[in-house]
Amino acid sequence: EEAQRMVVAAKIESMGHSIGYRFIERIAFQRMLPADPLEVIKFLCKDVWQELFGKPIDKLQTNHRGVFVLKDNDFKWLAQHSGSEPQFQRAASLLLNFPCGMIRGALENLGIRSLVSADFSPEEASKSDKRAAAFHVRIR
Repeated sequence: EEAQRMVVAAKIESMGHSIGYRFIERIAFQRMLPADPLEVIKFLCKDVWQELFGKPIDKLQTNHRGVFVLKDNDFKWLAQHSGSEPQFQRAASLLLNFPCGMIRGALENLGIRSLVSADFSPEEASKSDKRAAAFHVRIR
């Protein structure tokens, strides 16, 4: 079951990558795109996230060594899920592969190779209707 789950996760991430890559092609001709990695990440957090999810990333953190954390405090895709906590966690961990792929594809099209992972806080989710997600980007 775990091997099958990993295959599904990889397929979901791959679909997201394709969409993120193509999305940047669509908006590239409309804007002056940055070249500096920090500026590219800022562009992703403000402009790209706004276009994709209707709002910018809530918080961007970096260690200034190629690692960035993009926090969305109300990731709408997670808010749509309900059910038991273990069931929600399994569904959310699969679902988050798609935006990870979108981020990786967008960055790749902007000339930045990266590794992207995500996590969410089920503890925070139980306190409110909001479902926070954090996307960890490591530039290679």
